[in-house]
Amino acid sequence: CGAEYHRSTMTPGVDAADGSGEAGRSLGRNFRTVWLSVLVSSTGDGMFVTAFPLLAAMLTRDPRLIAGVTIALRLPWLLLALFTGTIADRMDKRRLLIAADLSRMVIVGALGIAVLADVATIWLLYVCAFLLTTGDTLHVNTAQALLPDIVEQPQLLQANARFASAQFAAAQFAGPPLGVAAYQAAASVPFFADAVSFAGSAALASQLPRSRRTRSDVVLGTRSSLRNDMLEAVRFVWHSPLYRAICGTLAFSNFFYFGAISLLVLYTEEHLGSGTGVYSLLFVGSAAGTVLTRWFVSGMVRSLGAARSLALPLWLWAVPLLGMVLSDSPVVAVAMMTLLGVGTGIWIAVNSTVRQAITPPHLLGRANAIYRTVSWGVVPFGAAFGGFTAHQFGLLTPFVIAGVASVPLALVGPRLFRSAAAHLH
Repeated sequence: CGAEYHRSTMTPGVDAADGSGEAGRSLGRNFRTVWLSVLVSSTGDGMFVTAFPLLAAMLTRDPRLIAGVTIALRLPWLLLALFTGTIADRMDKRRLLIAADLSRMVIVGALGIAVLADVATIWLLYVCAFLLTTGDTLHVNTAQALLPDIVEQPQLLQANARFASAQFAAAQFAGPPLGVAAYQAAASVPFFADAVSFAGSAALASQLPRSRRTRSDVVLGTRSSLRNDMLEAVRFVWHSPLYRAICGTLAFSNFFYFGAISLLVLYTEEHLGSGTGVYSLLFVGSAAGTVLTRWFVSGMVRSLGAARSLALPLWLWAVPLLGMVLSDSPVVAVAMMTLLGVGTGIWIAVNSTVRQAITPPHLLGRANAIYRTVSWGVVPFGAAFGGFTAHQFGLLTPFVIAGVASVPLALVGPRLFRSAAAHLH
């Protein structure tokens, strides 16, 4: 079903410094504020994304336990995303962004203290990873639901591309090298730096105008209302073939993809024979590929169409994963990660815009939560699969399986997404 977007009190501002979107129009002052908030927060995230596995690898060499970090980081998406998405549809989004940032600041700061006091354990990493992602489910669902409120509908594709490129540039381009350098200086530094980044992100979010509730007639806290809201979103997604196809495709891909990528630190050390420098470059390559998509994704969609544009990332995930197995060259590995990043950037920009176009405004937070629950909820199981597969059959086995499994999905992709063209203009 289509959707006409209402405008909250957060109307798009005019700020030439924010850059141009489609047709040379500014994406607005409020978009820039959210964009900067995500940029600051994601830079800190990138620091602990590399610091977590490095710390885990110092505590244990068991691939199953190292994969457990990825399991803990992704499990909240399976257990809590729909609930936090429902909250995002019912409350002031500005306050929710601030609350999510401040809670994560406290958690990661406490972890930094534990590392500094030399009392950190692999189990403490799991607990902190789970709590951090719990806050992330609220932040991501809220931010995704906020975009159609602050950006005009014709500019959503460009806004999603800029949003994704900023997030990945910070989390995988700037953050990881800083995280590695900070970790080498002292293991606690990346976590304290991330706490500072969350504080900065909260300060930026506080500059946003207060948004009015999408459903002000609902009283928060009544169990039946929350349940009915969740069921409403589930029914919408279930009766939308295109939404189901997008969710199912990413869930299938993520299961195998994270089965391999959760072992990237061991892949770097044991297969490439390299250290932390190459490990951080793999993240930089992935981020660079994602950032590049910002400049060509709109033209690509016009040329290929929405269905082929959604299917292309499946090839850009399959081929590089196999390439990482066939070569032990760090240069080739970085190039393959760059291609993976290009696929990720295209997927995020196009699928986010399609989902926003087919979702009624009052369901944006909850529908996005279901998408995350399904597509990211499989990640803990995929990481566990990768850890046990690598333990039994060798480190490269999860990479081979992930690459091969993606090929048949890529072949049928254009037919799966054929109705997407009606929702992108």
